[in-house]
This record gives sequence, structure tokens and C-alpha cells, in this order.
Amino acid sequence: MQAGLRLLCPRRLPAVAATRRLGSRISSGRSLPRRFASSSSSAEDRGAPKAAAAPQAGTLLPPFLDECLRGVGQVIFLNSPASGALTLAALVYGDPWLGALAAAGTASATATARVAGLDAAAISAGLYGYNGCLVGCAFAVFLGLPAGSPAAAAAAVGGAALTAPLVAALKPLCGGVPQWTWAFNTIALASLAVIRPLAGAPPADPAAALSAVEWVLSPLAGVAQIFVVGDAVSGAMILGATALYSPACAVAAAYGSAVGAGTGYLLGAPAAEIATGLWGFNPSLTALAVSVFYVPSAGAAALATGGAVATAAVFGGAKGAVAASLGIPIATLPFCAVASGCHLLSHANLPGLVLAAAPHSPEKNVAAG
Repeated sequence: MQAGLRLLCPRRLPAVAATRRLGSRISSGRSLPRRFASSSSSAEDRGAPKAAAAPQAGTLLPPFLDECLRGVGQVIFLNSPASGALTLAALVYGDPWLGALAAAGTASATATARVAGLDAAAISAGLYGYNGCLVGCAFAVFLGLPAGSPAAAAAAVGGAALTAPLVAALKPLCGGVPQWTWAFNTIALASLAVIRPLAGAPPADPAAALSAVEWVLSPLAGVAQIFVVGDAVSGAMILGATALYSPACAVAAAYGSAVGAGTGYLLGAPAAEIATGLWGFNPSLTALAVSVFYVPSAGAAALATGGAVATAAVFGGAKGAVAASLGIPIATLPFCAVASGCHLLSHANLPGLVLAAAPHSPEKNVAAG
């Protein structure tokens, strides 16, 4: 996520291909996503006995498979095994090895939560799997190991497993603010700090210009970069999976990524970083989060726009410093920081900013409002 083509070129891929596919660096759902929420009511929250996770109503899938597919979808707030399966297919299309480690990471985190007897409702909704999914994605790219490496697979499975107890530990610490992807950032970046994959990365060429086609495709690449895949086709597939769950969420994700790309251009970002989606993925997540947690309104739309701009600005200001000092990508830290601020604005009683009573999607939030 930092400046420099090396950010875009993991050691296991040819540089030319990587600059277009990889970056530095993530509908049958019936219950609210409550994704990353630390204030949800559950058996664990109420002190009731812990139970094994039960399948979501109406699903025909084996419970564990259902939970894992929802975990993939919950990276982008989709509590749906169908959307999760399509998202995973998009990852496999962009990078088969990354898709495999994403699936392994999700399964590892979900299985760990089950064995530990953690919140059954949250497990069933995929909320213990999405951080593990992102750990798998990050390790596929930044460990610098070849595709099929047993060491990379073991690291992804082990790192993903650690996210489950961390999610449980973060729950009381976050108060009423969602957890977002803090667990992923903690485990992945702490691990990558040991090997410093971006240490000594050369700066990207600031003189290069984007073609019209690259401009059009950059928001799609930004959506894919949420999962550390810089491929526009994968991004389009992910948006399709999102639209299956909520067309309005798909619009928010694409819009946030486009705002991030535009902000990068205004800030003088290197063309290669914009083209491969590095400036889009964090803003995409922020705009998506606002659309999920707020009732649709002009105020919420303004917050999504301002939040996306702020997220891109934080990314631009911090990525170089983090890479230079620690040799690691900035991951989704800008999203976590700015999205938390956006959520806290609900306490300011600003006109038009109303948190959804049961966060799900813009369509359902407005219907319930």
C-alpha cells in the first residue's frame, strides 16, 4: 500500500503483471450484518450458556460451510453465503493462490471460534471469519513465498486462527463502535513487521499518466484491493456479488473507490498506485460502512463522500511513513480510523445523520426507519 512499484509487485509474481493485479496491501442473508459490531445482543453478551453455532434459517448448506461463506462476504458487510461464494470466486479469478488462502483463513478463524465456544450467533453470521479471510489474502501477497508454499499456508491458517480470540477480546473494548477490521490489522501487520516486505521499496514514477481506460477501471481495481487483488475484472465480480445482496451497497462501494481515486489524483499520487486501486479500497470500505450503519439521507450521503475523501487523505499521508519506518503496508488502518469517526458522529445529533436500528443495507435501513 505504500508508494513504489515494489508495493505492487510481490516477489512471486512478474512485475508487469503485478502492477495490474496486486497491490500493497480487503443474497440470502436475513439477519442484520452487525458486522464488526461490538454492541450486538447475543447469548454470550447476556451471559447465557454458550452453544454450538446453528445454521442460518433457510440455508441448505452444511452449517460450517455456510458460516465460512458468510465470513468471506462479511469482509464487505454481506451476510449471505451466495454473495460470499461469488466473492470467493472473484478472488480465485484474480489470484488462485490468494483465493485458496482466503478460504483457508476464513475456515481457520471460524473453526477456532467454534472450538473456543465463542458467540454462536456471531459465528453463524460469519463475524468470526472475515478477519481470517483478510489475513489469508495479505499473507498470500506479502510473505514473499511462492504459490503453493506449505509455509505460507501454515502461516495463513495460524494467523487467521489468532483473529478469533482477538475479536472476542476487542468486543468490550470497542464500546458501541464496530470492530471493523482491527483484528486483521493487528495480526497481519504484527506478523509482517518481522519480515518487513516493503523495506527499501523504490518510489513509484510520479510522471506516468493514466489512460482513459485505466481511469474507468481504477474504481473496480480499488474494490478488488479490499482483498489485496488489483484486478478490475475481480472488482466487477465483487460488485456483482454485492449487488446480489444489496444494489445500494454495490453503488456505495464503487462510489467510495472512485472518490478515493479522484482524491489520489488531486493529491498528486503516482498513476500506477491509482490504476491498481491502492487509493480506492480504504475509501470504498468507509463509504460502504456509512451506507450500512446509517439510514439513507442527504446527510449520510455527504458523510460517505467526506469519509471517503478523508480516508484517502489519511492513506496518502501515512503510507509512505509506515513503509519507510516499519517496512509494512498500511492495510485497512485508514478505513478503521475514519469509519470509527464517522460512526461516532451519530452522537453529535447532526441533522440527517441517524444510525440504523438494525444495520443491514440502505434498502432495509430506510424501510425499517
